[in-house]
Amino acid sequence: MTRLLLVPVAVILAAGAGCKKTPDKPVAGLLAAGAPLYMETRDGRRPIAVGSELRPSDRVSASGPAAIEYFGGATLFLEDGDGLEIGEAEEAKRIGPTLPESVLRDGVITPSASAPRIIAARYHSVEFTPQIASNALGTSDYLRAFFTPNGIERLQNAPMPEGPRKPLPPPPHRPKVPHVHAGELGEGGAELVVDDGFVVAESDDLATAVLPEGQAYALGRTRRLMLPEDAEATLATTDGRQLKLEGPLDLRLR
Repeated sequence: MTRLLLVPVAVILAAGAGCKKTPDKPVAGLLAAGAPLYMETRDGRRPIAVGSELRPSDRVSASGPAAIEYFGGATLFLEDGDGLEIGEAEEAKRIGPTLPESVLRDGVITPSASAPRIIAARYHSVEFTPQIASNALGTSDYLRAFFTPNGIERLQNAPMPEGPRKPLPPPPHRPKVPHVHAGELGEGGAELVVDDGFVVAESDDLATAVLPEGQAYALGRTRRLMLPEDAEATLATTDGRQLKLEGPLDLRLR
């Protein structure tokens, strides 16, 4: 005779309660990249746009220097060949900045207290860098795209359009939050020579750039310099001072 094993409902519910999945909400953003940072997916890898949010389960690989900013305040620097799952990094568990913060005032670099910042608001949903069409598109492809329902979305192998994917709300209801983006730092201003490693620069409109060693850079509208550990640079201010910078360092320019 077969015996039935009866399991109390309370035990089943308790077991289910202990198996809750950790929410896979964004925990970081791609602050800057000097070469493509790739998202590893089932279909291969895709380059991620600067300013994109990153989730704990996202696996990325770097083809050059890059900086990831965690919403808890930590900064993670990557170099060519580095790969990791975003949530597995030690920086994902840190609360507070991992770079010593300083401010440049009147030609003197002075340690400063961490300024409160809402980091998450500066990033947006993951956007992949548009890929070039693998095949030449013919007239019939464009006819289907422009004269059939949802044809644009169905157009295969076409580059992603620029700009927002959804219509923006009218100005009174549109949030005025600047986003991190890859861009020019501007002309003139102080000059930076990167002696070793690389430096991440951020301008007053949140444009970022990675500055590799061996060159001199006009900082233009730059207001922040981030140096990984062992990075070295020389900052020439507009008043003629020469300041040596060594990482790790998060320097605010005033």
